[in-house]
Amino acid sequence: MTQRKSSPEPELRSPIPFAPPSNGEFCPRPMTARARRAEALWRRLVEDKHRRLGLSRRQFVESACGVAAALWAINQAGCADGDERSRGSGYAVDDGMLEDPERARVALSGDEFIFDVQTHVSEPLTPFETDDPPERALDFIKQIFVQSDTTVACVTGTPAVRGLGEGGIQGNRLLSELIDRLAGPRLILHANANPENGAAELDYLSAVAAEYPVSAWKIYPHAGPLLFDSEELGGPFVERARALGVRLIAAHRGISNGGGYASAGSPRDIVRAASAAPDVNFLVYHSGWESSDDENHAYDPEQLDPRGVDRLIRALEESQLGPSSNVYAELGSTWFNLMGEPEQAAHVLGKLLRWLGPERVVWGTDCVFNGAPQSQLEAFRAFQISEQMQAEFGYPALTAEIKARILGLNGAAVYGVDPALVRFGIASDDVERLRSARREDPRAVPLPDPARYEGPRMRAQFLALLRREQRAEQLARSPRRG
Repeated sequence: MTQRKSSPEPELRSPIPFAPPSNGEFCPRPMTARARRAEALWRRLVEDKHRRLGLSRRQFVESACGVAAALWAINQAGCADGDERSRGSGYAVDDGMLEDPERARVALSGDEFIFDVQTHVSEPLTPFETDDPPERALDFIKQIFVQSDTTVACVTGTPAVRGLGEGGIQGNRLLSELIDRLAGPRLILHANANPENGAAELDYLSAVAAEYPVSAWKIYPHAGPLLFDSEELGGPFVERARALGVRLIAAHRGISNGGGYASAGSPRDIVRAASAAPDVNFLVYHSGWESSDDENHAYDPEQLDPRGVDRLIRALEESQLGPSSNVYAELGSTWFNLMGEPEQAAHVLGKLLRWLGPERVVWGTDCVFNGAPQSQLEAFRAFQISEQMQAEFGYPALTAEIKARILGLNGAAVYGVDPALVRFGIASDDVERLRSARREDPRAVPLPDPARYEGPRMRAQFLALLRREQRAEQLARSPRRG
């Protein structure tokens, strides 16, 4: 019998995506000229440096040098844009890190308490036997906790999860129990809700809160003309949340196919609702960011119809809510899509820190739709806002203390998580042992394909995903026979 040749190794992919996939909620952005320059430079570095270090190409890519090379390439690619757009913000890496694995590892590592307030299982979980969990549940644990430094995560749901009713929450609770058994108290839960369902939804909130350990209510932009700041929708919803003792509302605002200040996807209604309910905390998931808007600019108070993140800033100004208010900005998919555009990233982070304060910005990754979160963490640790932008726009420096707050301490405070207690509970657990084994030998722990669960990379894939979701929704709404 003729022996079959082994399948070829998959193409080498940068640990920092130069053309990030979509989380499935927006059409992937086309690759920019800067991204093409950065990728070409990174591939040249891989060819050169792996030989110098006596590593295979894949070993170099999977090492800290491979991450540093990608960040260094992004910095260098920006220089071609000219001084007007490149203001010195970017990543604190140098070419010496490309040939010194230990130096690169130390520079990109940290011991922060990492609390990811936005994670997803690839498909909504329904009740399962914890002795025989679905593969996607185990892969979630590997990607979020074994492949990254994440300490605690919040599992949240897409809009479709609400259609599963309590079954979706029960599935996530079983996932939480599985993680507790394997790895200690690492997971907390959202409950999706739809205020447009009216009085029936308030009863649903009561039923869910009585049965499940819900940390926050997750809501999405409304389809009808009434927004969350209306007395008809938001008022009763907030009052019930207050009465149930779950006084945290996580609202998806942004990533809504664009729109101006008054659109349903704008954070305006959430900020107004927060102003009327100072005893309830509101998290603006995605911070109002839109994939269609260029964020390479400061906030302009004279802009009549602000876009993107500026909508959040305008709403805060109008409601006279500043730092230490009950409004928080979350970075899921926002940071991921701006990692390759350091000037835009500096403006977004700078605006959020200036207008909300360093205690009101929280870490989220939107993984597993964005792969494993480790590359986002490493890039954030290395990121800096230039002194020029600090002086020109009033942005604060991204100090180690502020980064530690964003990466975990702020989220822990608003979600009521005790970092010291969690760290005590997870010391030497199964996840830590797997992490240690993987650090010693990346091949020692079988891991899912990094591209298996991530969102679409091309327009055709995004449209196909939309068609599948529409068919699933139609089937869910159709009357059952028998």
